[in-house]
Amino acid sequence: MVTVHVNGKDYKVDENSEKDLMHQLKEQGAEIVAACNGAGICQTCAIKVNSGKLTEKTETEKMMDLPEGQRLSCQCRAQSDLDIELIY
Repeated sequence: MVTVHVNGKDYKVDENSEKDLMHQLKEQGAEIVAACNGAGICQTCAIKVNSGKLTEKTETEKMMDLPEGQRLSCQCRAQSDLDIELIY
């Protein structure tokens, strides 16, 4: 388990889970907007990564050309403790 610090709150997620970061955080009550429910097309679950390691960018994320330091929480998994901010 790793700790994910999100906008002042800490959550524990399983870095070995097949579930993406967004779904693991939502299961614990994090208020993440996900208009496309994790399909990777709306960008409403975008996060700013302040520190920590995530899985490599998916092809979906690469096509979106997100700003440096931003990821889609529905397209990645934590690989270490994280400090992130919800953008929406």
